[in-house]
Amino acid sequence: MGVNPALIGRAGEMLVAAELMRRGIEVAHPASDRGVDLLAYRLTQKETVPGKFVPVQVKSRSGTGFNFQKGWFDKVPGLVLVHVWNIQACPEFYIFDSVARVEEALGPTYASSPSWENAHVYTVTTVTDDILKRMKRHKDKWERIVNQL
Repeated sequence: MGVNPALIGRAGEMLVAAELMRRGIEVAHPASDRGVDLLAYRLTQKETVPGKFVPVQVKSRSGTGFNFQKGWFDKVPGLVLVHVWNIQACPEFYIFDSVARVEEALGPTYASSPSWENAHVYTVTTVTDDILKRMKRHKDKWERIVNQL
């Protein structure tokens, strides 16, 4: 029997939170899901309220593949998207802080496809070597969150 998809999603959020905390970043979990799964922030010894938050959207899979939507970045200014692959084995993290970085990962063919150009959505369920090569440029790029704080 497979794992409940909701657990895969929550596990991904927790793994991303743990990775940020390992880097000295505080993490808050919004009470409701309106496109932001985590709020990353940094506090100095003298602060009790952070001056800046980075909103983080997490997408998790037990295998590989992705779903990108331009609207995520339009809806939430400053959003960072983290895709977590292979969550039940050895998790991999792919981090995107802009539509331009998503389009780098998509590559010119997919980024100019009607799905992306018109519907602003692109999904890949089978990751080819070419896609994997483009995604690797975004693997473990935690500085895309950390450097904003």
